[in-house]
Amino acid sequence: MQDTLTHRGSDDADTFIDSRYNMVVKNRIKILYFITGLKTGGAEIVLYNLVKEIDKERFEPIMISILSLTEVGEKIKKSGIPVLSLNAKFKFNPFIFFRLLSILKKEKPIILHTFLFHTDFLGRIVGKFCKVPIIISSIRNEYIGGSLRERLLQFTDKFADVVVIVSQKVEEKMIKARVVSPQKSIVIYNGIDINKFKFQDEEKRKEIREKFNLKESNKVLISVGRLFKAKGYPYLIEAIKILKEKYPEIVLLILGEGEEREKLEKLIRKDNLDKNIFLLGRKENVADFLNVADVFVLSSLWEGFPNVILEAMACGLPVVATNVGGVEEIIEDNVSGFLVEPKNPSALAKKIEFVLNLNSGKRKEIGKKGRKTIEEKFSLGKMIKSYENLYEKLFKKLKNSPHPLF
Repeated sequence: MQDTLTHRGSDDADTFIDSRYNMVVKNRIKILYFITGLKTGGAEIVLYNLVKEIDKERFEPIMISILSLTEVGEKIKKSGIPVLSLNAKFKFNPFIFFRLLSILKKEKPIILHTFLFHTDFLGRIVGKFCKVPIIISSIRNEYIGGSLRERLLQFTDKFADVVVIVSQKVEEKMIKARVVSPQKSIVIYNGIDINKFKFQDEEKRKEIREKFNLKESNKVLISVGRLFKAKGYPYLIEAIKILKEKYPEIVLLILGEGEEREKLEKLIRKDNLDKNIFLLGRKENVADFLNVADVFVLSSLWEGFPNVILEAMACGLPVVATNVGGVEEIIEDNVSGFLVEPKNPSALAKKIEFVLNLNSGKRKEIGKKGRKTIEEKFSLGKMIKSYENLYEKLFKKLKNSPHPLF
């Protein structure tokens, strides 16, 4: 039996049979998405939106997680997308290889799309072993965890057809480090559902301010993100300590949970900021809290392409952010937001104070420019279309190949 992908007829050009896979694909491209875990996070939310909104008449998405499904995994399952877990307790587990191998042989995807380091590395090897026709990897952060990880991605780069990178800044860094080949990389920005982030919702602002006993005299800042090293929260706490001397009623709300909570709580107590900084944990209604604040602050030490900035700008909130990762590709400094260098609490405090002292008209003008930027460049629809076009392009190239699947 011929071991290739062959046409059944010119009037049925989108139907193919591969004897090796014993599969028939008619009008739908099966895509198996592989990610480390499905807790609430930037990459996980992007993937949730992608599989939920992708054209189901043309694509058939399936999800695999190395770790247990948790919050985002359950949301994906409820949306009707098949979700599988390898049920591993650790990201590197020798049994993962064989479980993934078994699933790939059973599901026979046309495309394997991996999303974070562990799945990029493992997915490339197992995908190549299973002769998956198209392998796509993703790099979603400018810091991928050190030189060993860089070398592992360098070694397996030859197995990937395309590497999707979340920003131009990250792409430049990865190419320079030889983590990815220039001819394989493509930048696709994150996008958000703008309709979920209402522009300057005064009603919601009043409701939540009353709930937290916040007066109009309170200068309210907000930051959103997991409580771990990359977010640079100790520097933000130090900035609040500086600002408190001039603005004793300043308030910072931090939404997120993580391994550094205890450390941050100690810093807050040590600096007598218990009445100024509140760690509120993970919240589902992030948009509501964004509308409570006067300024959004990102104090990250490194990033890929932070969704929270897109969300804050969609709400018309002025943003002060450290210039890391793809942040400068979102914010035009002093026009649609403000950039500062990382690891500099005094510079961060100074820029926050500058924004707080702007008159309301100027702040609203910045907010409108930010909202317009998100509408024009970073909508969910734009992101989905970019991925669909990539899949279609790769599939078309596969069909036209003289030796498909090799």
